[in-house]
Amino acid sequence: MSPTALGDGHLVWQTLENAVDHIPWYRNKGLMKLNGMIAVVYACEMLIGYDGTILSNLQALPAWKADLNYPSSSRIGLLNACSYIAGIISGPVASWALDKYGRRPCLQWFSLTMLLGTILGCVAGTVQGNGGFGLFCASKFIIGSGMAAGLMTAQIMLQEIAHPRYRTTTAALFDQNWALGHILGAFICLGTSFMSGSWSWRLPYIFQAPPAVIMVVAVYFMPETPRWLMSKGRVEEARQFLVKYHGNGNEDDELVKFTFQEIKDTLAAEEATEQDSWKKILAVPSNRYRLALVGLMTWIPQMDGAAIISFYYTSVLTLVGITGATVQTGIGAGLSMFGWCCQVTGVWAMSKTGRRNIVLGTWPVLLLCNIGLIVCTAVYANSGSTNTKAGIASVVMVWLYSGADSFAGPLFYSYPAEILNFSLRSKGMGVWTLVNQGWGLYGAYANPVALSALGYKYYCVYTALIIIQFFLMYFFVVETYGATLEEIAIAFEGKDSAVARIDARLEAAVVAGSDADSKEKI
Repeated sequence: MSPTALGDGHLVWQTLENAVDHIPWYRNKGLMKLNGMIAVVYACEMLIGYDGTILSNLQALPAWKADLNYPSSSRIGLLNACSYIAGIISGPVASWALDKYGRRPCLQWFSLTMLLGTILGCVAGTVQGNGGFGLFCASKFIIGSGMAAGLMTAQIMLQEIAHPRYRTTTAALFDQNWALGHILGAFICLGTSFMSGSWSWRLPYIFQAPPAVIMVVAVYFMPETPRWLMSKGRVEEARQFLVKYHGNGNEDDELVKFTFQEIKDTLAAEEATEQDSWKKILAVPSNRYRLALVGLMTWIPQMDGAAIISFYYTSVLTLVGITGATVQTGIGAGLSMFGWCCQVTGVWAMSKTGRRNIVLGTWPVLLLCNIGLIVCTAVYANSGSTNTKAGIASVVMVWLYSGADSFAGPLFYSYPAEILNFSLRSKGMGVWTLVNQGWGLYGAYANPVALSALGYKYYCVYTALIIIQFFLMYFFVVETYGATLEEIAIAFEGKDSAVARIDARLEAAVVAGSDADSKEKI
């Protein structure tokens, strides 16, 4: 099936006062409270980014190696794989729990597993022999199980609680928190690398605990999302959420009324189709399209070549004579900061140009960077490792490659959750988790082996993949710019769909109300 363009006729909500006012969020008490909740959700991704950089940095610390009985490269590969394996197992459970118990419990699941895993990891260094390594593996497994639940829940919550005016930016900013956590972890490890003894690695690891404790407490006081509340028949609670956080306490806010009725009618239409099993879900063409697109947009960032940049980047630095652990860690921290800047720029661009323009504009740049990296590293390798200019050029190409990937990165973490309708959202994000963790597991094992065997030639595989990815996105990615979470369904189900009819009725009511107000003023 082909997507349906979202025309301006379905975006009448943007004309309502709450959607067009220019009052800054920090002067709106409702939005300030809402942004406080969003910050807690963002902390989930920041902790994941922090944990993601810790393990690679710990490997450079002699004390960590000694405390874990000098793990071999295969054992380190097992440590990397533990999180992915745990995510594959916990993903379906989290998908079920999100629908059954709500979004908040799954976010607490993440914070509690992060806390427990951190404690186990720190204790691992006190256990003699292989027991310490086994305990550290258990730590990564526990953290990984919570990460899968946290990633799914955070993306869903951001889409479901955000103010319509800020939904696109709110969701897109999620991924840049990973970069912030990555930067924080890199600099903390850089600082403790000057220390000796076990605390040189325990300090960076234990720094995960305080934010996790704060999250446990903060999530307890957060309300459920209005869409989940309404799906459970708690309609008034859902309405009060919208009034308090979207309408700043105004019961008569027109945008709140529009959003409330749109959510209510859309959920009723979804319930009428009884899509409560995978058999019924997959029988609907629009659902198959959504799920295929979720899988595609999860696979692409895992297989665009940027996932192995960090490994290859360290190798290039070594080849051109930059071998000091502290220097490499410092330059790596600089690359993390550059990536964060590119992500923030990408979020800004997405809010101006939409989704399709971002990916279709970035992928040709990514292709050029890929080719440039292959050429530069080939020249360096064929020179017998004497052409330092080519080696330095390779480093530059790695930065550009990573920057281009980071620029488009926020899209891949905001897009899957928004294209899934409510009845499919948790199940679809379960698919996202399986694909994401599965390809991550592949990368943890296959990429280092392939790079070791083929060197720069391995990047030629990604040259072909980038070209294929561009055409897949060109033909199948649906534009969602400017639409509410419910209106996105029109792009998949057509202008004669139930959601389109609901919007048409609500739009007619808005227009009629505006005409009545005009007559009263006259």
